[in-house]
Amino acid sequence: QGLLLKLPSIRPVFGLASVHAMPSLWLLVALSAAAASSGAADVLPPRPPSKAAPPKKVELRASAFVPYYTYKGDLKVSGFVMVVGAGTLSTALQTLSWRLSNVDPTCATPPAAGADPNACGIHIHMGMSCTENADGHFYNPTLVSADPWTAVQYLAVKGKGGVWSTSGKNAKVITGLNNHDVLGHTMVVHNSLGVRIACGILNVAEE
Repeated sequence: QGLLLKLPSIRPVFGLASVHAMPSLWLLVALSAAAASSGAADVLPPRPPSKAAPPKKVELRASAFVPYYTYKGDLKVSGFVMVVGAGTLSTALQTLSWRLSNVDPTCATPPAAGADPNACGIHIHMGMSCTENADGHFYNPTLVSADPWTAVQYLAVKGKGGVWSTSGKNAKVITGLNNHDVLGHTMVVHNSLGVRIACGILNVAEE
């Protein structure tokens, strides 16, 4: 309830208008006292800071495959390979997912023991052009002791129209590199003999 304070008598200085204004003054004092007695309960706690959205992972994509510049065979690989990076330093890795057509039918079975280490492989190479030598597999030898790319192999499946295709996902390769490092590098597809048959360039994937 409001607190009503009794004020001392005030002589009218400005005439009758000041006398008639006194009830309003009593009401103002009463409302002010009530607000002072309950103000602490009406104070709202500060809002917690809004959480920032987690950074979006940058996806890279190699598509528009062309025959490797020295390959003279009949296989004309098409499709795409997606690459997502994660980790730092010695745990930095790329996760590959792909869907490719016109791959080597002989890769319908896994390479036999003693086969070329690149047989039926899909690998990121050091080169940055499909018109010249793509050089070796791309990884950081200071952080990764052995070539991690030889473990990545595709399995060919015969589909409609007799087209041999392959699809895969979540193939993790610890390279010691992040996606900024591999951006612009070559993605090379091999046949069952380890020969380089197709080449694409890793670019930022369009949304």
